[in-house]
Amino acid sequence: MTTQANNKINYYDDKDHNYEDFWQGRDYEHNAEMIAIDKLLNGRHFSLAMDYGGGYGRVTPKLLEYSDRVILVDPSVKQLNAARVKLKGLPVDYELQATKDTVPAKDNSLDLLVMIRVTHHLPEPGKVFSEIYRTLKPDGIALIEIANEAHFINRMRYLTRFKGVPKTPVPIGERANGRGDDTPFVNHNPLTVESTLKQIGFRLEAKLSVSNLRRGILKRHLSPKTMLAIENSLQRPLAKVNFGPSIFLLVRKGQ
Repeated sequence: MTTQANNKINYYDDKDHNYEDFWQGRDYEHNAEMIAIDKLLNGRHFSLAMDYGGGYGRVTPKLLEYSDRVILVDPSVKQLNAARVKLKGLPVDYELQATKDTVPAKDNSLDLLVMIRVTHHLPEPGKVFSEIYRTLKPDGIALIEIANEAHFINRMRYLTRFKGVPKTPVPIGERANGRGDDTPFVNHNPLTVESTLKQIGFRLEAKLSVSNLRRGILKRHLSPKTMLAIENSLQRPLAKVNFGPSIFLLVRKGQ
């Protein structure tokens, strides 16, 4: 990967790539994530939240159920323009992320930051985690989704090769979204991520395993309603073994 590619962050400005198209046919994954957000934010309300790397605003309406106002941040002008159309009339502000590994907000200014489907673009997530810590108010909350290299099927693959799951990020390249080499894609070991967050000063409050049934054979044989009912029942217990392809962490900024 070239230095220029490493510095590029507006991957989804590519005129030949429509991120909304990626979500066509992925209703199960989307709804599994909405279930997880509801579990983690249930009973809470925030004045100001940030949807970091929020793209065209897929998650933003859900965050507005728990927040008075949301700042949608993305490095793609194309995605932000799509969000302005999709979310017209809602209490959402739009912010272009122009610099890699930064959070465009003042110190101690956010009550909640949500980052979903972003860590797979972060070979060094600790840099962004530190920025999140800086921008959250004292006792502020972050909901962070981890692209999980240690999910059950991967662990079986490593086991057959008599290897353990790597502690460092694992490049997965075009296996993710079919993108080319100019777009970094990595999976992470959740235990390493949890350790990094703790070192920065976050306290882990809750953890969920998400999209646990993300297999084609299950989608072909189970109804969407059945899949989501099973998903809902499994998210908490399977989090203990980092089962699913996505791990959702709810962390609080320490005092």
